[in-house]
Amino acid sequence: MIDALAILAVLILVLYTAWQLFSLAAWRRVVRQPAPDSNSALPTIALLVPFRNEAENLPALAASLLAQDYSGGLELIFIDDHSSDHGATLLPAGVTLLHLADYLKGKPVIAHKKAALTYAITSTEADVIITTDADCYWPADRVSCIAAAFAAGADVVLGPVLIAPADSFCNAYQALDMAAYQFLTAATARQGRPALANGANFAFRRQLFNAVGGYQGVDHLPSGDDVLLLHKFYQPDLWPATKQVSVSKSIAPPVTHYVAGAAVTTRPVNGWLALWRQRLRWAGKAGNYNNAKLSFAQALAFSLSAAIVISFISLPLHLRPRLVLVLWAGKALIDLICLWPVMIRFGQNKAMKWYPLASVVYPFFLFGVGTAALLGFTVKWKGRH
Repeated sequence: MIDALAILAVLILVLYTAWQLFSLAAWRRVVRQPAPDSNSALPTIALLVPFRNEAENLPALAASLLAQDYSGGLELIFIDDHSSDHGATLLPAGVTLLHLADYLKGKPVIAHKKAALTYAITSTEADVIITTDADCYWPADRVSCIAAAFAAGADVVLGPVLIAPADSFCNAYQALDMAAYQFLTAATARQGRPALANGANFAFRRQLFNAVGGYQGVDHLPSGDDVLLLHKFYQPDLWPATKQVSVSKSIAPPVTHYVAGAAVTTRPVNGWLALWRQRLRWAGKAGNYNNAKLSFAQALAFSLSAAIVISFISLPLHLRPRLVLVLWAGKALIDLICLWPVMIRFGQNKAMKWYPLASVVYPFFLFGVGTAALLGFTVKWKGRH
């Protein structure tokens, strides 16, 4: 029995390694592709910022967005989601401020962020929608990078999101984890079926959003305004039949670009407990994904982490002590091979000094979050479930 379990664990490691190498090949093709080159007219853009109690972050974000060098027409829309602080009063002239309460008019809602984004999208005629978060920073050329991809024919643009600063182990762990998300995002986008998106840097044609019925069908879920919407874009059978309209060259699949040069930064959450809550919230929506690649990748990573944890727990029983080393070292090595070029590409290689410790913690953290999600545990995030 023990031998059979050991063999199964090693087979999972081999499969995980093969998957990572396959993704690495796709990542390399992404970073080698030339920047979009198009003489087409630049699209008009609405950049949306839903926020709730973000007084600390709004001034810096607004300043970075107002400093964008984009000349094609940029509308900045901030949506106040029932804030109890004075953040809305700190917004400068030149931005549009909406209040979600005006849109809801007392109606109950579960997915506040989706409702806020829907409100803003219905309030603009811009060709392209970009979403971001209040705790982000946008260098001056980022909107132009995204717009160039749309001018070249993209319908969806996935932009990198980086964690900064990575000045402690907890923060560096988040930076490494986010880099792994970017690795999978870019790889699956290159393979033609993007699996992940991050609402801090997510762009799509407004026409496409309307074609799929917006968040209809996923608006009962409090999170997932990015990934679940992305999956709807690639599931034409989920589109409302009366709203199927031509998008770019065809209805499906949309043309997707991962623009590595359009990275924005976001602040790490404060401490391990907050990180646990955030990741458990993310994991809680996994059962609603409509992407086989993402489900496979998550199941594979969780299975390998579970094998490492179970093997470690079995050490006092003297059950295959070498198995722990083989599984851990194998995963740590292949993850290092994949993460190193990502961190170099985004200028975060200094965070790699924390990688040895992070590689020890990661299987236990992932196993704990995954197990809690499978058992149905939920947490509050920013005062809401």
